[in-house]
Amino acid sequence: MRILFLPKLLPRADIIGGPILIYHRIKNLSLMGHRITLIAPSYTEADRKDESLKPFCERIIRVDSTRNRSHEEIEALYARLNRPRFFLTGDGGFSHEIDEAFRTILEEEHFDAIIAEYSIMGQYIESNQHLIPDDTMKVISVHECYTKAFELRREKGEEIDEDTIEELSEYEFRMYSAADRILCLTPEDAEIITGYSPGLRDKIRIVPHGVDTSFYTPPREDRLKRGTKKILYIGNFEHYPNVDAVLNFMEHCWDTIVDAVPDARFYAVGFNPPEELLRLRSENVVVREGGDNESIRQTYWDSDIFVAPIALGTGFRGKLLEAMACSLPVVATRLAVFGINPRHGRDMFVTDDYGEFARYVIMLLEDLKLRSLMGENALRLARRFDHRHAAEKLERVLKEKTMEG
Repeated sequence: MRILFLPKLLPRADIIGGPILIYHRIKNLSLMGHRITLIAPSYTEADRKDESLKPFCERIIRVDSTRNRSHEEIEALYARLNRPRFFLTGDGGFSHEIDEAFRTILEEEHFDAIIAEYSIMGQYIESNQHLIPDDTMKVISVHECYTKAFELRREKGEEIDEDTIEELSEYEFRMYSAADRILCLTPEDAEIITGYSPGLRDKIRIVPHGVDTSFYTPPREDRLKRGTKKILYIGNFEHYPNVDAVLNFMEHCWDTIVDAVPDARFYAVGFNPPEELLRLRSENVVVREGGDNESIRQTYWDSDIFVAPIALGTGFRGKLLEAMACSLPVVATRLAVFGINPRHGRDMFVTDDYGEFARYVIMLLEDLKLRSLMGENALRLARRFDHRHAAEKLERVLKEKTMEG
């Protein structure tokens, strides 16, 4: 099959978060014999120089892009395009150059499938659907339902008015209606979407996140013999739910943990930590940049427990799978484990009660045997989510149109 990918960020082998999922989707589909074309924004010099996908793509079209627009620019686009402002700035915000590249390649080449990675990129499918041949499968890969995410943010106290959410919802679900298939990372995400728009149920397919189990592996040394008590959270801090998770942990759990285990240390590691996290730093609280994949893997290896006190956002938490593949025991909220389906108390501890959350962390810090057992169970579960299995599921979805024909 010939497949065109439209991601909101350039997929690179050295980056964490959602783009690494797309990198592995492209890589594995290519290794399965499919021919891949990529149109992606380039925001940084690293994007412009990266060649990690070159062996797996027939063609890579990079479009120099600006991540943030001024208020005046956003308002001008809003008036011209009649799309929610959320779709006009930030990662994946509307780009005239990407739109032109998409239109041009549709005139030049035929694709069996077009995949917009992240809902925000579905705007190009929605606005250009008249140019897409009937035998091309139009796919929007939903990493997060924006309407739900905005409603959760408002419930947490953020000032978001009802008109903003209504406008966002109307456009988001109109965009999904233009697709032939909607990919969700978890069954819970599928239920969120059908809760807003039941008519989309037949279009939805579950294609989970994956993890590179050949790269993320347990450390060679026995971490239990080190005698350390390092607690870890990893995330892209430009995505606010990751900032909120760290703040939750510090506000509701940290004092209880450090009172019981004075030599515990907490590491919040990830891309571009904001000032509100940097202010939390102390002798036993470390907030820092994450680095490339190898340094992230080393961070997992150097840690003793992974925590995921996530209360915002939807989607699949790939960082949990990475931590689990490195045999780290995990304590998480229910929202954090969507799509993983762990057994509470065996594969990891899962709770939305922060008092319980802190107690589980303390139990793991104080009980080496429990840490070892939970780490081993986490590793076994992670191996079921290898990227190759996810790519095989995606391939089956993409072939549905051919089978229907």
